[in-house]
Amino acid sequence: MFAIRCYNCENLDEVVTLWYRSWTHTFPNLNHPQPFKEWKSRLQNEYAPSDVWVATTKERIVGFLVAKDGVISQIFVDVDIQRSGVGTTLLNQAKKIYPDGLKLTTLEQNVNARQFYEKHGFVPGLRGINPINEQSNIEYCWNP
Repeated sequence: MFAIRCYNCENLDEVVTLWYRSWTHTFPNLNHPQPFKEWKSRLQNEYAPSDVWVATTKERIVGFLVAKDGVISQIFVDVDIQRSGVGTTLLNQAKKIYPDGLKLTTLEQNVNARQFYEKHGFVPGLRGINPINEQSNIEYCWNP
């Protein structure tokens, strides 16, 4: 089992390592334009600790979620335990915090994530370009 708790600054390296590893596993043929150290800076400087939640087991962090004002900006699960319910638990946490609705954006080529979001009631909408990696993306909305 796993639990959801608030992120704290001591989790920085573990969360960023999980984020980077999961992203590069999902997109092995897509070179991200930012080096690993920039990912640490992004987590520290773009996201307030109060907007980040982590999913944990007794041993480690297995996933994380960044959500603010009804927008999920990041949701990632450790590649070793994907499809075990961690993502669903994190998504349900966001729904509990923002019961009036949520938005998120995912890369168009991320078919598994798109299926996951649609399974959980998110509806695809606007298409655009991710400003960091310049890939096509899709906005998803959840309205209860």
